[in-house]
Amino acid sequence: MTPAKDAANRDKHGVSLTFGVEVFGDDDHIVLSSIRPVDGEDRHKVIGDVNGRLWTAVYVMRGAAFRFISVRKSNDKETEIYRRP
Repeated sequence: MTPAKDAANRDKHGVSLTFGVEVFGDDDHIVLSSIRPVDGEDRHKVIGDVNGRLWTAVYVMRGAAFRFISVRKSNDKETEIYRRP
């Protein structure tokens, strides 16, 4: 992650890209494929609860490492997916 990309995420969404690791800390987190042809790579979303709030992190895998693209509060659709029985 570049400092500029991290700063942009903090400015736009209020959290650092490294906060994405916290989303995986929810034992009930959900991972979804987020593949779009325009991206040119296999992206994924993880949705999880951190301190009573749902967050979504978009990431790609680089070998065994996570590369977070964005981390933000979950939108209504993501919240619905997470809360499905």
